Amino acid sequence: MIRIISLLIALLITVEAAHSQASPIAQSVLGGEAMVDTRLVSDHVTVERGQTFYVGLHMQIEPGWHTYWRNPGDSGEPTQIDWTLPDGVEAGEILWPAPTAYEFGPLMNYGYGDEVVLPIPITIMTAFDGRFLELQADVSWLVCEEICIPESAEVELFLSVGQTAIVDAAGAALIESGMSRLPEVFPIDAGITRSGSSLLLTSHLPDDSGPVRNVAFFPFSNTVIEHAAEQLSYISDDGVALRLVPTPEARSGLTWAPSGVLTYETLDSGAWIRRSVEITPEPGEAVIDVPSDAFTADVDPVSVSGLAVTLLLSLIGGLILNLMPCVFPVLSIKALGFVEKAHSGSDELRRHGLLFLGGVLSTFLALAGVLLFLKALGEPVGWGFQLQSPLAVAILSLVMFAIGLNLIGLFEVGTRLQGIGSRWTDMGGDAGAFMTGLLAVVVAAPCIGPFAAGALGLAFAQPGYVLILVSAMLGLGLALPYLILSFFPSLLRWLPKPGPWMVRFKQFLAFPMFGAAIWLIWVLSIQSGPQGVLMLLLGFLALAFLIWSVQFSAVLARVAAVSSLVLLAAALYGVAASRTASEYAGEPWSQDRVDMLVAEGRPVFIDFTAAWCVSCQFNKQVTLNSPAVLRAFEENDVQILIADWTNRDDRIAAAIRSYGSAGIPLYVYYGPGATEPEILPPLLNTRLIIETVDRN
Repeated sequence: MIRIISLLIALLITVEAAHSQASPIAQSVLGGEAMVDTRLVSDHVTVERGQTFYVGLHMQIEPGWHTYWRNPGDSGEPTQIDWTLPDGVEAGEILWPAPTAYEFGPLMNYGYGDEVVLPIPITIMTAFDGRFLELQADVSWLVCEEICIPESAEVELFLSVGQTAIVDAAGAALIESGMSRLPEVFPIDAGITRSGSSLLLTSHLPDDSGPVRNVAFFPFSNTVIEHAAEQLSYISDDGVALRLVPTPEARSGLTWAPSGVLTYETLDSGAWIRRSVEITPEPGEAVIDVPSDAFTADVDPVSVSGLAVTLLLSLIGGLILNLMPCVFPVLSIKALGFVEKAHSGSDELRRHGLLFLGGVLSTFLALAGVLLFLKALGEPVGWGFQLQSPLAVAILSLVMFAIGLNLIGLFEVGTRLQGIGSRWTDMGGDAGAFMTGLLAVVVAAPCIGPFAAGALGLAFAQPGYVLILVSAMLGLGLALPYLILSFFPSLLRWLPKPGPWMVRFKQFLAFPMFGAAIWLIWVLSIQSGPQGVLMLLLGFLALAFLIWSVQFSAVLARVAAVSSLVLLAAALYGVAASRTASEYAGEPWSQDRVDMLVAEGRPVFIDFTAAWCVSCQFNKQVTLNSPAVLRAFEENDVQILIADWTNRDDRIAAAIRSYGSAGIPLYVYYGPGATEPEILPPLLNTRLIIETVDRN
């Protein structure tokens, strides 16, 4: 009798503890009040040996704030749980409910607001010999509004262990709220293909889905799509399709299946409800037919008055282009042409003005034609698309550099600057006037400025003839000041007569050209990273050597010129093949951090590197930054530590010696649970890295 009473008392205490455990006090690293109230709940108050039950991390989030999903998007960190469990008890991975997208400026994050329960399966082995089960965990998360705050809490839960499991109704209801938001798992066909510069995701939906709207894809990996880019959808009876903007790593297509969550709203009993399904799209496959115009929005046609206003705005926008900094360096060439001819015949001025207009208009119309062609193919292009190509940016930068060298007097191609090459000079500068107009339009694209932006935005949504007319008016506006000066040369009479000052003025105009080249190098640094800039600078060297060598007629000079051309071509190929290195990153190295991670049994990859180490940078660009290696690191939860030896650091030097090396590159890998390091060869390859991390 006493034993029964004791057991009843213990059971009552356990039940009460399970229901009324006080929520742990969450801590902010800033010392203020936490934005998230966090506690553990269970779907059972009593569990039995050999059972798998569920606990839930119940997070109540302050209004306006949010925590993060397993893939946080453009920024953020997912919630992490570090368990302290007795022997004979195992915790599974967090089961992540379908996320919500949170837009913040140019960023897009994935996470949860208001309230969320993250379910976690717990298995109690049959060999567990305790009468009570204590679950403890250290939880850390990032919570953001306009600012982000790292927070943490120590949570615990006490359950009894008996012969029969007893459900906790309140806890089970909370956990069920989290489980109901988990993506459904169905044998659904899905595929992903490359479509021009986009990715086309196609998928069937569950058979019981009704009408569908608001489709979105949340990939598990952070290296598949640009999270902040718009996801255009196409919905048919066969399924759904999304046009996605790929990350740089995925622009050439995907060779692996990017699993993720497809969310959508479906009509159920007259109400729209949100559903989600986990999909694994097969690369190179499309499971539904998608029309070529599937992602074209329906737009009301522009009226005659609206078209007139649009064309007027285009003309004004073209005039304003003359004041834009990216156009000024090229237009300075035209200014020099006017200076040279200010006191010459009016017929030549008019001819050059018309040729300049012809160059501007033909280039604007050619760009409009290319845009219409790409638009018909379903490409997500816009004005200035030519500068989205690193190769095009590199070539333009080289052209600016060459023109600057000509202006400053390193080489001459004739008496008139408009002649870019002897043939143009022989034509009296006519071709030079035309080509100046062409070059002005090419570099003007990223500086469309006010008025023109709205006109182009309307034109892209209208039939093709509207874009043609808007482009023509932009060109007329850009060329109009020079056309007026050409037909009214009396306006140029205030300029001084030709003299030595013109040589100095010509040399002065070289510096805007060099400035334009520097700006384009900066653009390339964002597109292709340090490797692309290095290749372009080699191209500058090759171009300058080519210009110098062609001034001599000796055989050796011809050989040097050919060698320069080969180097220039190789440099441009290197620019085209370069990738940004922003994805390959890790924590700063410290020996304490290494010891901590090794003690935890985490796999660790240590990269001893330096900016001046050519082999290190080659390995980084070619191997470590490849999508396959990044994916292998992510899938195997490898922690990367960067030991940057660019500047002198005696601690790093001592660590290098401790691994038996005399210098860098040095790559050290600790497998899961390993205490002895594996020293990798100094010249890495993708297969070696993947095999190393996968076999552990």
